[in-house]
Amino acid sequence: MDLKLVIFDMDGVVFDSEKVYFEANKLAAEKLQMPNYTLKYYKQFIGAGTEPMLAQMAKDYGSRELVDRFYRMSMDNVYPIVEAGKLELKPGFKELTAYLDEQNIPYVIASSNFRKDIEYYLKKTNISGRFAHIVSADDVTHAKPAPEIFEKAWEKAGCPAKNETLIIEDSLNGVKAANNAEIPVVMVPDIILPTAYEKEHTVAILPDLVAVRDLIKK
Repeated sequence: MDLKLVIFDMDGVVFDSEKVYFEANKLAAEKLQMPNYTLKYYKQFIGAGTEPMLAQMAKDYGSRELVDRFYRMSMDNVYPIVEAGKLELKPGFKELTAYLDEQNIPYVIASSNFRKDIEYYLKKTNISGRFAHIVSADDVTHAKPAPEIFEKAWEKAGCPAKNETLIIEDSLNGVKAANNAEIPVVMVPDIILPTAYEKEHTVAILPDLVAVRDLIKK
């Protein structure tokens, strides 16, 4: 592939972080006695952004105040988990980025997470400074599946031809956002298995980032 830019989603693509978040959320839900907070319930919010998640949870649990407490408690739970060294890079990240560096192909993060958290995770995993740009939830008005976050990442990187840009995603919302931005996307599934939609609307569905590197090499 003749590429001028690679755009990474972060959670579930760069980091094996969804498991960390679910553990942190589950602990908060149990402490606040919020019933039915299951992995299936959690999955629907992957890739959708924090505010849409909180708004839907407020409807489901009948209290925005409760959900805001849940979110604060969850975030308080995440940091000790990360500090304990449980946040890991996804398989193939180092191999893929080493190849991109070798080929002088820039790469950026476009994540629905907040910038302070993104920078914290990068620091804790010793990859600060690797990405040319970071676009976060702080930079956009509309969460995925809106295309805004990918469009901003693409613009920050100098607006290369979209057919020479590649997005790496793990979620349905992320794939839809890439489609809406009219930028080719590869899916590397994490917690959620691909549906018929992703199979029809991606360049490829691959098992890990090493396979993405191999695809790019072709």
